[in-house]
Amino acid sequence: MKSKREPGRAAQLLYSIIAGLIIGISALTIYLVQERLRGPKTSAAEHFSVEGEANFDGAIPIQPPIELPEFTLSNQDGEAASLRDLRGRYTLLTFGFTNCPDICPLTLNDFERVADMLGDQAKGVAFVFVSVDGRRDTPAMLRDYLDFRDMEGIIGLTGDEEAVREFGAPLGLSFEIPDSTSTDAYSVNHSAGSYLLDRQARWIKRYQFGLPPSRIATDLNALLKR
Repeated sequence: MKSKREPGRAAQLLYSIIAGLIIGISALTIYLVQERLRGPKTSAAEHFSVEGEANFDGAIPIQPPIELPEFTLSNQDGEAASLRDLRGRYTLLTFGFTNCPDICPLTLNDFERVADMLGDQAKGVAFVFVSVDGRRDTPAMLRDYLDFRDMEGIIGLTGDEEAVREFGAPLGLSFEIPDSTSTDAYSVNHSAGSYLLDRQARWIKRYQFGLPPSRIATDLNALLKR
C-alpha cells in the first residue's frame, strides 16, 4: 500500500524545481540587462585618462579633443550629410537603432529634456541620432520614427555599416548585427551613452547612459556662453 505522504513529497519536489527555474531565469535576466546597459569593453581612444576617477560622475572629459574622420551618411530627408555639416555648433550625438526597445528612446528623451533646459540656446546645439542598423533604418524609416515620437529637433543619420563603424571608431563605438536572420525581428547590441563635440566637430566629452540631462545641460550652458 502506497504512503499517503508521497503526493505531498512529489508536490514539494515540483515546487522546488519551479522555484529553482525562476531564480535561474531571474539571475540570467539581470545579467543580460547589465550587459546591455554596459558601454564598450574597450575604446579606440585609449590614450586619454580620467582625472579624479574616484569622483567620476558619469562624464569623461576628452583632453586633448579628438579629431573625427569624415563620413558620408544620409539624414532622415534622404540628403547627404557629413562631418563638416556639424561644424559651427556643438553636437550631442548618440548611436542606436529605431527598433531599440529601451536605451535608444530613453537617450533621445534625455536629448529633448536637455534642449528644453537650454531654451533659446538650444539653437547652438545639433542633437544627432546615428543608426547602427542601416539594413532596416532607411532615411524614410528614420523620418517616420522621429515624426512619430514628435522629435523635430533631432537629426537622424543612417547609411552603410562600414561608414558608421569608421566614424564611430575613435569614439570607441561597438555594435553587433546578426550575420543572418530570416526575419527583421532582430536586435542590435551597441554602445550606450552620448558624445559631445565642439564647434570644430572634435570629440570633447563622453556621457554615460543614465546621466541626468541636467548634468549635460549644465555643461552645454557653460560652453554656449563662451
